[in-house]
This record gives sequence, structure tokens and C-alpha cells, in this order.
Amino acid sequence: MAETTVEAEAQRSKEAYFTASQRQLIWARFKKQRAAMVAAAVLIVLIVSGIFAPFLSPYDPTIGGRNKDYTNGAPQIPEFCDKNGCSLRPFIHAVERERSIKTNFRWVTTVNEDERNYLTILPKGDDYRLFGFIPGNRHLFGVQEGKIHLFGTDEDGQDIFSRTLHAIWTSLQVGMIGVFIAFVLALIIGGVSG
Repeated sequence: MAETTVEAEAQRSKEAYFTASQRQLIWARFKKQRAAMVAAAVLIVLIVSGIFAPFLSPYDPTIGGRNKDYTNGAPQIPEFCDKNGCSLRPFIHAVERERSIKTNFRWVTTVNEDERNYLTILPKGDDYRLFGFIPGNRHLFGVQEGKIHLFGTDEDGQDIFSRTLHAIWTSLQVGMIGVFIAFVLALIIGGVSG
């Protein structure tokens, strides 16, 4: 009895294979590859983060969103605990910039571990247009006072995290425009050739 059930199941799986559409066959083979599934998940996350870059990035990626007091700054990773104790809300330490005699009066950035800047969700920030036409000024995260730079800043004080997200969006636009131009040219050339 058990053998007939196994044989019937095997017969059904063979029939499903031969009656499956091309899309179902491709998806079945794709699901078997773990690396392909991980790569697809990463690609989807990158595409979504690129599409919603103005909302996800805390600052304007251009010179308008720069932090002139934190040039060439190190990444600021949110923390829950420090030497002063722990907090349920993530925070970063305040950063102070001053000229130092030890470095021939060059700017030196020091971390003030006694002052915490707490992260907030959906703070008001720089104005933007999502998809080029939906106005907004709320961002996913920010700090109450000062600025947070997850990937640090460049020599102009621009937030590298914001610039990275907006670069993803620009790359997506270039790719879509390229595909659209190739599609239109293929339609024209194919239509002319008959």
C-alpha cells in the first residue's frame, strides 16, 4: 500500500514536470540554487533602497546637505551602551571639532562621550521629491541635535550613506533609460525590416 502511494506521488511529480509552463520550470530550478536566492534578495533590497533613496537617506546628498563641521569624518555607529550606562534608544556621541597645537593647527575631531544624540524615527529634514513629483520632508531616521553619518563623510562634509543610496537610484535610472532606448530601436529596426 505504501509502495503504491510513493509510486503515485512519483508519477504525479513527473506529470507536473511535463505539464509545467516555462516560467514554472525556470522558477523551480532557480529555487534550488541557494546563492541565486541570496543574490536575488540582495538585489531586491538594493532596488527598493534605490527607489526610496530620498526617504531612506537622512540628508541631501548634494552640497546642500553637507556638514562642514565633520569633514572626512569616521562612520558613526548607533550604540545602546557606553561608559555612562545603557539606554533603550540608540544614540551616537556628539562630535567636537577644534584646531590643535599638536597637529600644527590642523582641525581635529574628538568624540565627546558625555553627550548623547538620540536617534529619532521620521524626523523632519531636507525637502525632497519622491519619484520626482511626490513632495516630502520626512526621513526614515535622524538625530535630535546634530547629524548622524552611518558611512562617515567625505572631504566636503557630505554624508556618504545618502550619496550611496542616491547613486543606486541614478544607476537604476540609467539602466532603465538604456533598456527603453534599446527597446524602441529594436521595434523600429524590426518593423522596418519586416
